[in-house]
Amino acid sequence: MKKKVVVLFTICFMFAFVQQYFKRNSELADFINSTLVNVESLAQDESGSDSWLQPETKRCTLQLGGGWFTSSVERVCVFCAVPYSCTPVQCGERF
Repeated sequence: MKKKVVVLFTICFMFAFVQQYFKRNSELADFINSTLVNVESLAQDESGSDSWLQPETKRCTLQLGGGWFTSSVERVCVFCAVPYSCTPVQCGERF
């Protein structure tokens, strides 16, 4: 009789342990999924299409007409890891 009680108690304990294990894993999975959703929403561009571009100055050759050329600069927008604002400027124009 004592052996049956010990076996029954052991089976109930194992069942409770397995139930807690799976419950904790599902809670952890829910937490990880909600965290990933929050990170993804923060990573989306919410303030416009050009807010992640920074200006970069490049040298260019400006045609003055009549076969004359001069060295000039232009501003192009390149991707940046932090929010920034950029307006491209063509070769020879002032920024």
